Amino acid sequence: MFRVARPRRFVPLVLLALTVSACGPDLARQNFPRTTVTEISVAPGPVDDPAVRLDALRTVDPCGILRGDTVTGVGTPVPDSMYTDSFDGCSIKVTDAGGKEARLALTMGDLVDTASPQVGTVDGLPVVENDLDDKDTPKNEGCVVSALTDPANRLGIAVQVSYEGGDACGAGMTVLREVLREVHAGPPQQRRPANSAVSLDPCALADDAVLTEVLGRATAKPSSLHDCHWTGGTAYGWLGISQTYEPSEGWNGSRITLAGGITAYQKKETKSGNTCTITWTHLQIGDLEGADEGEVVKFQYENYHDDAAGDDSCGKARRIVDTILPKLPRA
Repeated sequence: MFRVARPRRFVPLVLLALTVSACGPDLARQNFPRTTVTEISVAPGPVDDPAVRLDALRTVDPCGILRGDTVTGVGTPVPDSMYTDSFDGCSIKVTDAGGKEARLALTMGDLVDTASPQVGTVDGLPVVENDLDDKDTPKNEGCVVSALTDPANRLGIAVQVSYEGGDACGAGMTVLREVLREVHAGPPQQRRPANSAVSLDPCALADDAVLTEVLGRATAKPSSLHDCHWTGGTAYGWLGISQTYEPSEGWNGSRITLAGGITAYQKKETKSGNTCTITWTHLQIGDLEGADEGEVVKFQYENYHDDAAGDDSCGKARRIVDTILPKLPRA
């Protein structure tokens, strides 16, 4: 499988309602129906849909969803163009009927900006569209179309499209409809070892009492399917579980040994505030472009208050990490 950069985190989204027009394509400019957009100031309410809960989406295989008929409404898949290096993202290139190429990137649990007016639904889910076209360079058409699956945490299923000479937003809407159809019909699941951490809720791994003691208080908020932030009275915490290069000494700090003999790497930084990051490999996966790849867990403690200089950031990070380790599945 060809791998390149992970398809994640795009510019903030403008929240718009969408209705697709039936205009015919102009092959000189595009090979895809244009999209009509209507703005209505309606805040999205709660989503009561078990198929798109965070725990249901964590184990979905995004590349499995992009295979088959999900993308053929836009074009023919380019051979060997599918890639991923993450739990929740996958991309593929397609060629439309006029020979133009579009890049489609699917992200499960993407962070959505819900500050702007929006309304519109697909399969009962609010839809958000952000047209990324640069009016000064019209050959760089791009768009992000998202279904808001968790309004309280501003998370959604996003399709980003780069479509030079084509209707990126129209293509994104077409793919998103098919993605949601797959999700509701019973999506393909990732194949992971029994001790994989992919299904875990990162916000439930650290001990609440220790978090409150160390951070001053502990208000948890997921920022993706596999990341959690805690806002404290005196400091902040962040936990992420990802598929990436295994950590190493130097790049990830100094080698330390955690409970159970687990090798980890600790890095303290005091350039802005006082932060400490502890990173370790939970599960080895294989080779990624000549380097070892694994399921990697990272916890970061951050103190940007006036008393940060004298804070024992690494000692406090270690206290929280020690409560996370027992909740990770072992081989």
